[in-house]
This record gives sequence, C-alpha cells and structure tokens, in this order.
Amino acid sequence: MNSKERMQTAMEHEEPDRVPFMATFVPEVELLLKKKYCRELEKIDIHTEMKYQGMNELDILFGHDMLLLTFGISTGYYRNTPSDTYIDEWGIKWKKSPYETINGIGHYTEIVGFPLEDSSKVDSYKPPNPDDEDMGYAERIIEQFGTEKYICGIIDCSIFEALKYLRGITQSLIDLVAEKDIAHKIMDISVEYHLQLGYKLIDRGVDILWLADDIGGEHALLMSPETFREMIKPKMGYMIGELKRHNSNVKVAFHSDGYIEPVIDDLIEIGVDLLNPIQPESMNPSFIKRRYGDRISLWGTVSTQVTFPFKSPEDIANEVKERIKTCGPGGGFLIAPTHNLQLDVPLENIDAFYKAVSEYGSYPIRL
Repeated sequence: MNSKERMQTAMEHEEPDRVPFMATFVPEVELLLKKKYCRELEKIDIHTEMKYQGMNELDILFGHDMLLLTFGISTGYYRNTPSDTYIDEWGIKWKKSPYETINGIGHYTEIVGFPLEDSSKVDSYKPPNPDDEDMGYAERIIEQFGTEKYICGIIDCSIFEALKYLRGITQSLIDLVAEKDIAHKIMDISVEYHLQLGYKLIDRGVDILWLADDIGGEHALLMSPETFREMIKPKMGYMIGELKRHNSNVKVAFHSDGYIEPVIDDLIEIGVDLLNPIQPESMNPSFIKRRYGDRISLWGTVSTQVTFPFKSPEDIANEVKERIKTCGPGGGFLIAPTHNLQLDVPLENIDAFYKAVSEYGSYPIRL
C-alpha cells in the first residue's frame, strides 16, 4: 500500500499493511533535523517553496502518511518576520517570546493584541477576503503528492479559537455566557471565511479537512458541555455538513488539546471522522479506543508533554508499542506525537519514535 491507500483503509476502520504515522515540528526543530539530514534531503525534490505549518521535505524523508496544508486564521503562528512583533491580516498582534532548551533558544508566538477586544469595534470589523488566499501552494502539493499521500487541508481555529484570537481568552469565555450576540457574530464571520477555504481545498483534491478549537483544559472542559452544545456544536455541525455536502467523500478531523471526553459523542454525532490528539495526560487513549473506536478514528496519543522531552528513547519505544497494541487493532488509528515536537526534545527521541513505529507497527498486530 502507498500512504494514501493506507490512510483510506484505516479511516474505514479496517487494518492496512501497517499503522499510519506522522509528526510535526516547531520551526527550530525543523532546522535541526534539516541540518542533521542535509545529505538525504538533497535527493528530495519538492516543486514549491514551503511555508511553516505546511508540509515540507522532512515529511517525505520520514515517510509520513499524511501531509498538512495550512490556511486561514491559524497561519498567524510562527511567521518569519524581521521584527519580534507583527500584525497579521486579521489585525491580530503577535509577539515572539524566547525560551531556553537543551537544544538552544526557541521562540513561541503569543497573541498580545486582540483586534476586537473593544466591543464597539465588532460591527465595523472587516475580515480578510478568502479569495486572497493563495491556493497555488495546495495545487502544487496535491499535483505532486496527491496520488501517493493522504492530503489534509487545515482550516482550523475557525470557531471558538477564532473568538479567542479576536477577543482574548478571558473575554471569549465571558462572551459565551454573557455576550452571546457578540460571540455568535464573531464566530460566524470566521466560520463563513473558513468554509470558503474548505470548498477551495476540496475542489483541489484534499482527502480530509482539519478543524480545531481548544475546548479542553488539562482535566476539564473550558466550558460546560451545555455551553458547548448551545454555542459551538451547531456551528461545527453546520461547517461539517456543508463541507460533506460539497463532497460526500471528504473526511473531517477535529483537534482539541486536553480533556474533552464529555463531548466526544457530540463530535461523532455531527460528523467528525478523526479525533486529535488524545492527550494521554488528560484522557486514556486505550479507553477512548475501546469506547469510541468503532465510530471515530484516533490521531496522536504519544505524549509531547512528558515522554518526548523528559524520557529516554526506550521510554518512547515502549509508549509507541503500547499505543499500537491498544489503539491499533481494527484500524482507525494514525499514530503521532500529540503536538508539534518542541525544541526541548532530544533528537534521539525523535529517531526512537520512527524506529519504534517501524518495528511494531505492522498488521496483524502481535504485541
């Protein structure tokens, strides 16, 4: 099987030849890996200039089964700008904040200016025009890799996350219960924008679209299940319904860090096919597989919060082995780190992940 066939089989809850896998990295880790594997990368020809948060030549080198193409409001992260602060096309102000690690100095980008923090600006706010998004990037990748790789179009952060980006986390949570008209207006602006991007990506041939809204804290939802069902779920259901009406073959993934177990049934009900990242500090991947695995596929499960940065290569291998043993049977599983691998991860732990996936990931699983 090639990667596309492998993912298609897994998404139908059948067992392919091996468990599909992938990983993503913050920019500084990408640079370290490109330096380490510079000779091998010389042999890889990609016919487009890559931008961060999309796929790049490391995906091809490591044999990732799914490639990511990122568009929309979330592309404000990690921009390569001459200044440590910058304002994106949504009017969001970002700042690069340094942090020290075993591998050197890295930078996170944090939002320090919210364009709609002042409620009086909501009615006059003009979002970007979705027609201004350059789809040539997606077209080139799909043309080159679309028959071999499973292509994921990212239109994430498009509902509650967009509200947080534009209003701020504290105010956005207040809005959900006390300023519902404002919350609806802002989220609807983002939903319609990202729907247009979704249609464009479907028309160009993506296999799956990725939505994301961080609604979970470490051990509890950021809002009550009732608030989620009133304010977020209908908009997400509308998006998924419209995307699948546009093409009934397209799949939909959803990302939320943290604990979201009380609303997994809701996500399945509105058409989510693939759930990411199943953060093991917050939810038990084995339990999630047993309870929901016949109705939704799982993506992630290998800890970037504890195991990757602080454990040994042997620990990485053991966690990969355990996840494949408990989450792999019956298909419906894409193994991956639970987030972008950070600069505090020893490079030997990244190597250990790929080695373990290769060693233990073949079907039938006998672990």
